[in-house]
Formats: sequence, structure tokens, C-alpha cells
Amino acid sequence: MPYILEKANVLKNNKVVTCSILIKNKRVDYMQENLKRLSFMKTNLSHYLLTPGHVMVNYTFSKKKSFQSFKTEITENYLKKGCTTMLVISDVNTEREIIPTLKNTRHYLLNSPIDYYLGIRIPLESLTPPFLVTCRRNKIPVIIVTIEKVEDLYKIPWGWIRESYHSYQIPIIPEWKIKEKAIFNSKRKDEIWKTIMEENRIPTIVDRPNEDEPLTIDMLKKIGIYPNKGDIRVGGELDYNLYDHDSIGYSVDETPSLDYHNLIPTITMHKGNFTKVGEKVYFRSGFGNECIVKKPGFFVSSYDVM
Repeated sequence: MPYILEKANVLKNNKVVTCSILIKNKRVDYMQENLKRLSFMKTNLSHYLLTPGHVMVNYTFSKKKSFQSFKTEITENYLKKGCTTMLVISDVNTEREIIPTLKNTRHYLLNSPIDYYLGIRIPLESLTPPFLVTCRRNKIPVIIVTIEKVEDLYKIPWGWIRESYHSYQIPIIPEWKIKEKAIFNSKRKDEIWKTIMEENRIPTIVDRPNEDEPLTIDMLKKIGIYPNKGDIRVGGELDYNLYDHDSIGYSVDETPSLDYHNLIPTITMHKGNFTKVGEKVYFRSGFGNECIVKKPGFFVSSYDVM
């Protein structure tokens, strides 16, 4: 039965927009400033901030864990924090490992209560044109490369890497594991990386996302997860969080200040079903599905580095 979320304070592109949302068949059917002319059942959300369901990264689910350990980690680190979608990163070392590793990760995530995308992490030296082609064919939307020495960046055939992209623009994210901190500080490393990416016109996200906070809207756009996830839009799935207004601070320009390390949503909705109501968290084993990115960066006007 259709219903209306009335006077919802929706977070879109870091700004709050007040509107009413018509829900039909567990999807957003219509959004407008007010829907007074419609006589459906209404729920007043004026006392809450409504955000899209969070997309968060995980770096460990490609490793074997017991179901109970998996359930505990999902519940404590994802469901309680309003996460409705994960970006699960699997570690591979060679091109041959890509397909079997993804197969194992998919099998492990059969019990996932939330949706997920699959990315990979590799040593820098494994980044080759054939490797990138295999990633492209398997619709891998993001690659994280671990870097131990800055000079190793100059050993990679970046021009050939660029020629391997075609229309599937996979962003590459650096993960620094450099020991010579006295020589290369963080800012210097980032500058070198940005320069190489800009010169070769390779899409990138400079800062590796952390597990304990949602991916930013810019990250979601570059990876290609937005707008299917991370946005409240007409035709989109009903994934959202409700935060009590009293728990949120606002800047001078009325932009909400969200401390995701400490801020817990009152209600979380995932695909039209409650996953969190107050202190109660619902773990629906197998309710999550794998999502595929059709085209990374489709909603990015250019690949300026972040």
C-alpha cells in the first residue's frame, strides 16, 4: 500500500532539502515539496534528518571467518551504523587469482543481510595492462594498490595502463606502506601520485576509504555506485537512515555536521525493510545481493583527482 513520508529533511549533496516522498512498492515513486493533494497514509518526519543508506568499505570479508564472527562484525560495524551497502575489497596478487578469489568472496557473502559491491587490492607491481583488462571484463569498479616505495611508481607503464581502459574507467586508489617517512611525508606522496595520475589521465581517489565511516558522495560517483546507492531519488530503492535532530550539529550555512564515529541512526531502512529500529537490529541472512557497476564515473564531469 502506498504511503507518504511527509516533511522529510533529506540530505542531498551535503545540503538539507525538505520535501514529501511517496513510497510505492518499497521504492521512491515521487518527491515534491508537499503532497497534500494525495490522501495516502502519511508519516511526519519533521523531527528527523533523513540520509541515504550508508555505503561502507570492508577489507576482511574475503578471508574465512565463522558465520557467527561474520554476523557479529556485520551487526556491530555495519547494521548498527546505518550501512545498507558494502564495498568489499578482496586481496589478490596475480591476474590468475582474480576470478577464483571473487568466486570465494561471493560464496562467503551469500549470508550477507545487506547489498555489496566487489573490488580488489593488489601490490603495485601487479598492476599491468592485462590485469586491468581482466578487471574491466569482470566489472570490478575499483582497484587499491599497495605501495612500499615511491620510486616504484616510476616502474609502472602508466601509458599502457591508460590505453587498457576504454569505456570502463576503474579508479585506482593508493594505499601507502612506505617506511622512509623521514624522506617522504604524506603530502609529498600525494603530490607525486596526483601528478602521475593527471599526466596519464587515469581516474583516482587519493585517500583510501576507512572501514568505520561511509564513503563520500564524490567517492561513490567515481566508483560508479552513485546514484544506485547513496542517494534518495525517484525510482530508487528505499534505503535510508533517520537521525534525531537533537543529536546533530549544524554549521552556519545550515550544513549538518555528521560525526559518523559516534552518531547512530534511530531507524535504518534497507530495500523497504527495517534493519534497525531504536536499539533493535535485524540480521536477515541472505537478504543482500551483489550489485554491479555498469560504468564507473558516469556522473563525474571529469577525472580531476580528489
